[in-house]
Amino acid sequence: MTWPEISVDDLPPRRDDEPSSLRQDIIDELSDHFVCALNRELLKNPDEKIARQRVLNQFGDPIKIARQLWLEAMKEKVMSQRILVGISAVMAVCCIAVVGIAWSMMQESRAFNLQMLEQFKQAQERSAEESSGELQPIEFQLVQEGSEGQPAAGFEGTLSKRDGNDTIFTVEAVSDQNGLLNFGKLPWGNYLLTLKAPWGEEMDSLNITTVPGRSFEQTIICPLGVPEKVAMQLHVNWREMPEGEDYYLLCDFNRTAAIRIIEQTGWVVKHSQTDAKDRMVILFDVKNNQMTRCPLTAKGLFEAVDPLKLDWRALERINQGKYGPPAIYLIKKSELSRLSEINSLNEIGVVRLFNDIDWGIYTQHFGGVFISPFKAFEIEHKLLKQLEMQNSSSLKYIDGTFHGFSTKQFATSSFFASTDQPNVWEINIPDLFPITRESGSLSSVR
Repeated sequence: MTWPEISVDDLPPRRDDEPSSLRQDIIDELSDHFVCALNRELLKNPDEKIARQRVLNQFGDPIKIARQLWLEAMKEKVMSQRILVGISAVMAVCCIAVVGIAWSMMQESRAFNLQMLEQFKQAQERSAEESSGELQPIEFQLVQEGSEGQPAAGFEGTLSKRDGNDTIFTVEAVSDQNGLLNFGKLPWGNYLLTLKAPWGEEMDSLNITTVPGRSFEQTIICPLGVPEKVAMQLHVNWREMPEGEDYYLLCDFNRTAAIRIIEQTGWVVKHSQTDAKDRMVILFDVKNNQMTRCPLTAKGLFEAVDPLKLDWRALERINQGKYGPPAIYLIKKSELSRLSEINSLNEIGVVRLFNDIDWGIYTQHFGGVFISPFKAFEIEHKLLKQLEMQNSSSLKYIDGTFHGFSTKQFATSSFFASTDQPNVWEINIPDLFPITRESGSLSSVR
């Protein structure tokens, strides 16, 4: 079925002097304009019924327009016949005047028809321009995890329009009681979405792309509530632990945070690195297998510790989630009073990893097990040469100092704390017998 539905019968009764192709020409021309307008509207809204109605609202009833075009086209002939009847009784001068009037009216009729067609064309061009930069709604339905579609209300959302690495503009919204996060109508393109829960937990940034002519809708699964506190305990494996000295592990989680994975999306409670209440630093007594939160200054810095004044326990309660490797320092009991020196620590020297020797410049933020941070180690010249030959693939001799890291892991790469399993975190300490000037020779290297 063609649209619009116009036939030659919808026009006024046929006249004998009417051009044979006039009616079909009018219908063809008008149908072509309406079809073009319909195609444009379908790009905005695929519902054909709505698209047709918008075209009708814009241009009007096609039958009325067709009849008007027919009348304008025939007006010349109608008037010409009336004039010809009159000129039979007038003088030749009147005939000339009548011809002039007829010509003028013909020009007006042609100009009117051209004007109407030009208006159709301009309306079509304006609609095409609007389509290229049209605005479409962008909204997200937020539901609670494991709640069978219960809405997640009160979540703050930020939507940033992106052009490569540049931010064009940013729009903010808050999910309503139905869990609807509506950013309104925005231009199509690439966006970056961030979400923040009412209790401060933030979702990993989500990239989305919208296309012209289509609204964007997506459902996001959100946390049900504040992360639960779960019990965690440490278990240290150290087969070569020296005798006659009490050792402690200082596990600094300053550079990591608990990440909850919900429907393959990470949620994290970000914390300040300079606020003591936001830092998680665990002090572990290796000999007695017990732990405590390490005391810090108000700015989150290390300070001297007296082990007799600490509240030691077998378990520690922490937020559920995934933790990255902390910076782990091996501290002697006699060195606990010097912990404040770690605040300005820049370098750590030689450690031994199983059957390999590793020499490196480590900062206090490196994740892994360190030998005591309070002693710089010297290596005899002949031993340096031997190490250079044995480790040429991983170490480089630069200005008399070796720089580099072993490919072996110091400790577990990540830790998990959840409500459905025992949270026993294993930390493996290799043989840290240092190669120093005092200990001496190649014979100590196994």
